[in-house]
Amino acid sequence: MSGTEANYVEALALAWARTDPWEQWINSALKGQRTPLEETVREYLGSHNPFPDDADVEVQRRDGTGWDHAVIVERVGVDEWTVEYDDGEQVWRDHHELRRAHDKPVHQK
Repeated sequence: MSGTEANYVEALALAWARTDPWEQWINSALKGQRTPLEETVREYLGSHNPFPDDADVEVQRRDGTGWDHAVIVERVGVDEWTVEYDDGEQVWRDHHELRRAHDKPVHQK
C-alpha cells in the first residue's frame, strides 16, 4: 500500500466524516483545516465496528510482503481485534494491519 493510499478503515472513517453531522460541525469549526486522519479514525471506531466477529479478513504480514487469511474472533479494544489464522494461531491486530477479505462470505464455524 502506498503512503498516500487510505487503508480500508481510513476510507470508511473519511466517508463517515463527510456525512456525520457532528463531524461536519467539528471540521467546520477548524476554519478550513481538517481533523487529522488518525483522530477521525479514532472517532469512527468509537461508534463503529468494521470487523465484526466471525468476519473473514486479510492480515498484513509483519514484514509487509503480503496478506494472510484470518477470521475475527473478537474485538478487544477500540482499535484492536483478535484474529485467528487458518492454522489456529491467534494474535491481536489493529486497523492498520487488517482489511476486509474480498469476495469471501462471512466465515461459518
